[in-house]
Amino acid sequence: MATLLLDHLRSVFTTQAVDELARATGEQATLTQKALDGLLPALTTGVINQAQTREGAATLYRLLTSTPFATDPSVGQLVDADSHRQQAVKSGTALLGQLFPDRPDRLASSTAEYSGVSLGSATTLTGLAMSILMGFLHQQLITHKLTEAQLAAQLRSETDPVRSAIPAALAGMLGWLIGPPAPRPVNPAFPPSGITQAHREEDNEQAAGFPWLRWLLIGAGLLLLLFLLMRSCKGDKTETTTESQPRQESTTSVASDTLASDLDGNAPDVRVAVDLPGGRKLSLVKKSFTYSLAQFLATKGGQVPKVFTFDNLTFETDSARITAQARPNVDDLIQIMKAYPSLHIRIEGNTDSTGDDAINDPLSGDRADAVRQALLAGGIEASRVTTRERGDSKPLASNQTAAGRQKNRRIDVVITKL
Repeated sequence: MATLLLDHLRSVFTTQAVDELARATGEQATLTQKALDGLLPALTTGVINQAQTREGAATLYRLLTSTPFATDPSVGQLVDADSHRQQAVKSGTALLGQLFPDRPDRLASSTAEYSGVSLGSATTLTGLAMSILMGFLHQQLITHKLTEAQLAAQLRSETDPVRSAIPAALAGMLGWLIGPPAPRPVNPAFPPSGITQAHREEDNEQAAGFPWLRWLLIGAGLLLLLFLLMRSCKGDKTETTTESQPRQESTTSVASDTLASDLDGNAPDVRVAVDLPGGRKLSLVKKSFTYSLAQFLATKGGQVPKVFTFDNLTFETDSARITAQARPNVDDLIQIMKAYPSLHIRIEGNTDSTGDDAINDPLSGDRADAVRQALLAGGIEASRVTTRERGDSKPLASNQTAAGRQKNRRIDVVITKL
């Protein structure tokens, strides 16, 4: 399940940003990454938990509406520039102290203990992440004109997926911040101790008033037991018959199939191990863009130009910033292009017909360029990747339906040269 807040934080703290922070704090990049992997979901959960009570939601709303946050261009520089970073750390630390006045330093100390970075480095990371998180919340509040109640509802909707992203070792240290786990459902067969004897007697009296109901339930239970016994006997017979036959080896070769996590509520995706030239291996979802592309390239004599829709690429709302959830798909494309060094592509940005063309068209171009820049950052030569802004000029479906508009908002990758 996608999480707006956590995905935004992860998109800011890219691999390049982590390397820069490690250099600035004098830490190892691996330890800095470990600290952020635990800190980002823990901090986000702590802020979300403020919305669980009316008093906490009011405090959070007041901070978001009264604090002068950096404008969006400055946010992009918070990680890279020393002056911006130092100011952001100071601001974020102050905000953390106002939200958690009793334990303002506990998150940083726990992060340091968990990851192995120094307390000073953990304090810097905590303040910086808090500043970016609160600045993004402020932006959402202003852009969407959220009331206090709407903000609280939005935050509470992300509780479970964000909390589940916290490493178990760190979560054990931060019970005060992230709150207790969600209560388990009560098993009707074992009622809670709070049920009084009076309630039990009342239930017994009601059952006594309907003796036929009790006998009906007993009869249904006996029929169910008989059905299960007959099914079990049949299963034993079938198993015995099967075992008596000689085993045969399967002639179907499946390349390391695995099931992707079912995070969006749909059926799990089947992943297949794909071998690329040069010894590279990828685990790709069947029928995905990258899988179809790899299959096409592996087949000799493919005709170009050939268009593929980058169906598992997502961007932040009204933005050209690739979501953290979609980054692995871009990384797979990088690996495929490295395995086929003669491959040239054109990235085309498309939108639906809603909204102003003066906004949509440039946005489609910006998103195409964002993918190109990600490929270049991954080591792909600039001459191998071009872009095109298409706006709503090339729809795949009708713009009259929500499903059609969703199909039209896409990135196409055109194979121009093999």
